[in-house]
Amino acid sequence: MENKITKERVIDGTFFSDFKEFFELMYLLLDESGTPAPEATLENLQSLMESQKNYYILLVWENADLSRITFDEEAALKYIKAHPDRGDLYDMSLYDAIIEILRRKDLGYHCEVNEVDGLRMADYSFDCSSMSDTYQVDVITEKDFDDVLYIYNDNPEYFQQLGIEPSVETICNDMTKCPEGCDPANKYYVIFRDPDPVAVVDVYLHYPRQDAIWIDLIMISKDLRGLSFGSEILRDILDSFARCGFMWAEAGFIKGNRAAEKLFHRNWFVDLLTETSEEDGTVYHHMIRGLQ
Repeated sequence: MENKITKERVIDGTFFSDFKEFFELMYLLLDESGTPAPEATLENLQSLMESQKNYYILLVWENADLSRITFDEEAALKYIKAHPDRGDLYDMSLYDAIIEILRRKDLGYHCEVNEVDGLRMADYSFDCSSMSDTYQVDVITEKDFDDVLYIYNDNPEYFQQLGIEPSVETICNDMTKCPEGCDPANKYYVIFRDPDPVAVVDVYLHYPRQDAIWIDLIMISKDLRGLSFGSEILRDILDSFARCGFMWAEAGFIKGNRAAEKLFHRNWFVDLLTETSEEDGTVYHHMIRGLQ
């Protein structure tokens, strides 16, 4: 048997709703060049697999039954409409075409696909108290404003970067802000206590993709800095979402915020090439890590 490194990867049919999302996830999981994903086509999926000839790919496709519905015969017809040269798809579903490419043996790559049925997150309901086994976690309401302001006032450098003063108005803005494309019901703006307030966290579920969470803010009390409490709280958060089946955690912080950068690097986040700019000129740096 050839001495090849095995890459074990898991994808979940609940986390992508079209071929583009599926292809970009596969590219992120398999490609190591750091280059942006090319156009989402079956030909480029095959090229991606051909680039993996030095590996055995063991791919677990969870909730494959949902993907068979997503990538059915109608999806194949839509694909043909966008790519007229693929008339050979008329006799199969898009799902079957994908599986055929993944399992080809004649092109020098070896990929085993384990199709697992069952909607893992169909009845999923998140309780913020599960975000930590150590601390009490509550969704922030008006009664918590004094405690939140206590944490905010402990972090003047952050607000100096934003050019604002921490206030009740700041809290109200943080409580309601939500990025475009994210369901406000998936926003969790929470406070950690032990029993005194120790941290404020703002996290979005199923953003920026269905299989990801986005950490917008993690801010701890000044008394706990330098004692690994920030990493402990972050690991609690990541563990809770990994148990729910999320594949990725992404984070954004103001470019130049060395404390945030060190915290995320210390906990296995890697830099993304993407940065976003606000209307006021504030630039946010993005990072990512796997959860499974």
